[in-house]
Amino acid sequence: MTGVVLAGGMGTRLGPVTKYVNKHILPVGQFPMVAHAIYTLLASGIKKIVVVTGPPFGHQIIETVKRLSVKGARITFAIQKKPYGIPDAIYQAKDYVGNDSIIMVGGDNIFGGTFKKFIRYFKDGAVATLRKVDDPTRHGVPAYNSKGVLIDILEKPKKYSGRWAICSPNLFDNRVFSLIKTLKPSARGELEIVDLLKKYLETSDLHLIKTNDYWRDVGELESLTQVANDITNKRIKFAYDHF
Repeated sequence: MTGVVLAGGMGTRLGPVTKYVNKHILPVGQFPMVAHAIYTLLASGIKKIVVVTGPPFGHQIIETVKRLSVKGARITFAIQKKPYGIPDAIYQAKDYVGNDSIIMVGGDNIFGGTFKKFIRYFKDGAVATLRKVDDPTRHGVPAYNSKGVLIDILEKPKKYSGRWAICSPNLFDNRVFSLIKTLKPSARGELEIVDLLKKYLETSDLHLIKTNDYWRDVGELESLTQVANDITNKRIKFAYDHF
């Protein structure tokens, strides 16, 4: 299995500093933001990792990652030339992944623990993690019929009665690359991760796992500050303090 870390984008939610730097190199505790995703993969037993980044500050990511302590791991870089959505970013890693399955994580996500339980569960198809969030309308969320059978994935619904939302990590078998090529851009002109998950759902190959382990998306100032406070007050137990 190959780890795919998404570290592109413009980081507009963390502006104005992101006018000058890629958000993924901002410090979160003792490490740059992107290092947390990489170190969580390493602590989970993933030793082959592709970091996907792009202009205008992709070179900052490359230089930062090259300076990390990643003994025993092989890290390569793929370039997404323009922001065209998460599935497109995943597709840029195709030549480096080969015939492997992948575990995809956001470079702006902070995790407590490891991904070992998700990796053990994965056999084929796709696995997405469900986490309780304060505002599920900002995420993709599952929709079930009256019998409790998963029938759809809703992208950022305006109203949603549940608390569970699809978050990182996501695991895909190698079919992911051929399925991405069948996707059509959404109304905002990008390929959407929800549409990719729906492709697996159509063939009953999408599996959702609920988890309560620590997770935060630090792509905005409020959550970045909260994680910094959690680290200071030792409310996060990382699996990679030794790196």
